[in-house]
Amino acid sequence: MRGHDLTLARIDDATVKAVAGGHELATTTWAPRVDGDRLTHFAAVAIVRETYAGWEPEDFQRANLQLHRAARDRLRELATRALRDAD
Repeated sequence: MRGHDLTLARIDDATVKAVAGGHELATTTWAPRVDGDRLTHFAAVAIVRETYAGWEPEDFQRANLQLHRAARDRLRELATRALRDAD
């Protein structure tokens, strides 16, 4: 993760697609690439997926919440690893 500033990372809204047995939600976490004091571009640092069965709004909401929690957890793992690597 050298050169990426994970404190400025963003997590996209979920995309939904039909898969066998239900639906798949996916989101991408982006972190800016830092060059000196400039942000040069954003790069994808993690993609997280969650599948669910059901057609009710509650099914989607539950899966979306789990997806974003997983994305935040993954970002936290990446930030922790980056701090360890910096030491």
